[in-house]
Amino acid sequence: MIEILAPAGSFESMQAAVRSGADAVYFGASSFNARRNAKNFSSSDISTAVSYCHTRGVHAYLTLNTLISDAEINDALTLVKTTCDAGIDGVIIQDMGLASLIKKAAPTLPLHASTQMSVHTPEAVKLLHSFGFKRVVLARENSKDEIKEIAKVANKLGIELEVFVQGALCMSVSGQCLLSAVLGSRSGNRGLCAGPCRMPFKVKNGNGYDLSLKDLCLYPYLKELEEMGIASLKIEGRMKRPEYVAMATDAAYTALYSPENTDNKIDTLKNVFSRSGFTQGYYNNQVDSSMFGTRSDDDITATKQVINSIHELYRRERQTIALSFDVKIKKDTAVSLTVSDGENAVTVMGDIPETAQTRSVDADFVKDKLCKCGGTPYYTDKFIADVDDGLSIPASALSKLRNDALDKLTQLRSSVKPIEFVPVSRPLPEKQMNKSYKIVVSLHSISQLPRSLDKIDMLILPLSTDVDKVKGLVEKGIKIAVKTPPAMFSREKQVADRLSAFKAVGVEFAVAENIGAVNLIKQADMKIVGGMRLNCFNSYSTLALPLDMAVLSPELDENQLSDLRSNIPCGIFAYGKLPLMLLRNCPIRSNVGCADCTGKITDRMNTQFPIMCEDGATVLYNDRVVYLADRLHLLNKLVFALLSFTSEPAAEVDSIINQYKNGGKSGDKFTRGLYFKGVK
Repeated sequence: MIEILAPAGSFESMQAAVRSGADAVYFGASSFNARRNAKNFSSSDISTAVSYCHTRGVHAYLTLNTLISDAEINDALTLVKTTCDAGIDGVIIQDMGLASLIKKAAPTLPLHASTQMSVHTPEAVKLLHSFGFKRVVLARENSKDEIKEIAKVANKLGIELEVFVQGALCMSVSGQCLLSAVLGSRSGNRGLCAGPCRMPFKVKNGNGYDLSLKDLCLYPYLKELEEMGIASLKIEGRMKRPEYVAMATDAAYTALYSPENTDNKIDTLKNVFSRSGFTQGYYNNQVDSSMFGTRSDDDITATKQVINSIHELYRRERQTIALSFDVKIKKDTAVSLTVSDGENAVTVMGDIPETAQTRSVDADFVKDKLCKCGGTPYYTDKFIADVDDGLSIPASALSKLRNDALDKLTQLRSSVKPIEFVPVSRPLPEKQMNKSYKIVVSLHSISQLPRSLDKIDMLILPLSTDVDKVKGLVEKGIKIAVKTPPAMFSREKQVADRLSAFKAVGVEFAVAENIGAVNLIKQADMKIVGGMRLNCFNSYSTLALPLDMAVLSPELDENQLSDLRSNIPCGIFAYGKLPLMLLRNCPIRSNVGCADCTGKITDRMNTQFPIMCEDGATVLYNDRVVYLADRLHLLNKLVFALLSFTSEPAAEVDSIINQYKNGGKSGDKFTRGLYFKGVK
């Protein structure tokens, strides 16, 4: 049976979700979750939350979906132990390093791969299945046909898929956004996104908010998703109020079980919260300007008019647990009542019934008084009564019998079933000591090829580069790596074919810019360079995947880089314009088309950010370059420095390489990235 999965940013939201029809809820602790600004749950509250859900037949999942530093690993594992002790039904993970440690410490704890892992292809699902994940949350940018193809693979493997069906859409593919981190040190990958994409950003012919998408609503397609074999229908909204959670959950329940009423529910939900309506653009492969929207004055007015009426949805307990009652009222014997939910059963005893002076009790009287379960999550499904004639028992005694039985049953249903957690030793390699760092150069185009190839240790070229030109470089003894696209929607076959072609001309390395590419590179029998977009944020994440080299997360600061230890060569993004967003809906293409591309988007401070096509996807870059050639003390802590060139001509590429080889001096418009200020 497909699952309706609702958000719980607070206990009131959890109640709203459960009482409105949720089969499962997901919530965060006070740390290590992607919505750290929600009320969330303290460690001591987690057990209460899980028990509340389990009593009502609802699954509970904890979000641990942020990147974890080396210094935080122990605290994160302590939180995992707390959730295991509470009997959680699963944890949602972004960090592969943390996932690898959890798998050792609590092998029976179900792991769910967060949408922050940017999973959007079948190969990514295959890889995560091989690592022991039970469920994968797909990227919100997948189309219906893409979901269907991924589901075919997942269903064969026996790994569950979870799909977002309602709520906010990030402009960037989740897990691939640095905009908030770079502009204000508030990292989306660390749970503190400030939502700068909702502020004014302008492209030609746009609406002035050209990084702001309408909220997703796939409720008309829930039965279709169910037929594909999707296991869980996810509602976004841990930062939204309980009324929204209730209405969004109720609408999902209606769409599944009373689809003829879906449109009315969607209209009400639109009034509770929307950004000038909803969108199904990605799902229906209609990726255009109609997907963009903002929160208007009319939207706010509509919310005020409808919000109070929503309380009725979750004011009372939802009676969803079917019970069987078996009562025996026999002469000279204490009354007994057995109540069962099919798995748990309790028996309570009452007083010995008296001889009736006027009217004796019968089965109908007992059923009427005994089976009133209002105010509880239970209802009577089966009733058996064995009642002798001529006996009397007060209605109050029957009510007490029922209450005692339900209290005991609730205790059984809410009792903790802990998951075994065994602390694991976590030995790490010794810190690699380097006298100097190597230089790795990444080009956007082979037309940028510098003369100073003898000064670099590896050259990274796009997968779209002409194979014969690359063959010529290999024959000259240049160490080449080809870079897989950051997004591979429906393109894994083409990527695999290109990798094979480069392997055939002697290219030994390939850069994995998303988790699905790891499998493809491995299948091509090439060495794997973990790209920056894999978000390697701690020592364990560099060791979890089968990498031969790794570009570390640009959100690490100087001290965190010093702490990191790995047995593979690790480096950082040391020069270039940082990619701030990976976009499937290009705001320029959607508003003016590619023929009139301006290649830029402008914010409210009149800063112009470049937008470039990159192997089938669109990337929004920072307006200034990271420059560290005058900060060699940082680079010497690492094995290599990645110099990434986007639009620089060959002569400038040569100049920058020389600066990083010999030491340089920064220009007027540059940034140190996040290496010296870090992220919150």
